[in-house]
Amino acid sequence: MSKPPFQLDPATALAFLGQTVLVELRWDGDDEMLWRCYHIVGVVLPVPGIFEHGYFLIMPFDGSEDLPLEVYFDSINAIQTIRDRHAPGKLLERLPLPQLIQAQAAPTQGERHHA
Repeated sequence: MSKPPFQLDPATALAFLGQTVLVELRWDGDDEMLWRCYHIVGVVLPVPGIFEHGYFLIMPFDGSEDLPLEVYFDSINAIQTIRDRHAPGKLLERLPLPQLIQAQAAPTQGERHHA
């Protein structure tokens, strides 16, 4: 049985405003899921009969953009608020990555790497 589609009601969407979130993204016809960390800086809510698709205005966590980008609600598979600033790294360390990406240089003094 497939998972029901993720739904964001207006109150829930507005609660993410100003938050840093970890988002799992998916697109129709694509089986690959992408995890991204964003700052939510704006919310555009759907208006029935006028504008059917709501979205977040986001800034990437890594500061790679000068202007906000859009992430439409229908491309979000899961979203979670991050309260611990180290949480994205902790989660991403546990995600299965290809062997080549996991290979890292030897830790420097004061730095630990986990398998």
